[in-house]
Amino acid sequence: MSYTKLFANTAISEAYQKFRPTYPIEVVDRIIKYLQEKHQSPLTLAIDVGCGSGQSTRNLSPHFEKVIGCDVSETQIKKATETEKLANIEYRIGNDETLPAEDGSVDLVTAAQAAHWFNLKKFYSEVDRILKPGGCLALYGYGNAEFHQNSNEGELQKVFNEFYNGTLKGCWEDRRKHIEDLYANIHLPYSDAVRDHSMAIEMEYTVSDFVGYLSSWSAFHEYKRLHPEEKDILQTVLEKFSRAFDKDAKSADHTTMNVFYPIYLLLGRKPNS
Repeated sequence: MSYTKLFANTAISEAYQKFRPTYPIEVVDRIIKYLQEKHQSPLTLAIDVGCGSGQSTRNLSPHFEKVIGCDVSETQIKKATETEKLANIEYRIGNDETLPAEDGSVDLVTAAQAAHWFNLKKFYSEVDRILKPGGCLALYGYGNAEFHQNSNEGELQKVFNEFYNGTLKGCWEDRRKHIEDLYANIHLPYSDAVRDHSMAIEMEYTVSDFVGYLSSWSAFHEYKRLHPEEKDILQTVLEKFSRAFDKDAKSADHTTMNVFYPIYLLLGRKPNS
């Protein structure tokens, strides 16, 4: 399965925009702080690669004169442009091997929950080409859901793990392992680099909205392709989550749960000379 097709269909794009976790502002603040440690010139241009429907791109807007979000999926770019129009953001169809900028013109390149799909050798070469001396590369994302601060967290985690590792076994791309290990085996091309695992996304979902998030997974859509006869797999998962709260539950619409996603952040700086 080519990654260029994984998030191309409209159903995934809509679920992506509606249900995917939103990064806390602390992530961008940490990136900007790192960037400005040795790069004091005005921040003119940032490029967000694999921008999806624009959640990570919009967070960069207050810090730069211009931000470009690029993604291989036309449907994702369409959804990004429809969602929130900020004057200094431009969305383009593009990929990790041909970044839309001139040599030495970019202050920051980011990729949120995307770099594990890239040809990293070619991507890093392009990053090095477009970054200004002292400019930065930031790769970040979030790991699998964890159910802390729920009285029934063990049951909730069990339902999630069974769906992820059981039902969808064989439907995940091999590169998903990088998400599972929080990019432990992805290394930046610059010696001046740091890792930061101190942050997390904290979300409160209704059970039905969390199941909506599961519907944004590429592996779920691969499962549907392989098992077209199974029409109600998400309804089954929803009922299992509901019963984890209340064995007599009839509806998940008003049941909420706390969900945490550990954040991984890799920061690297292009040498000044």
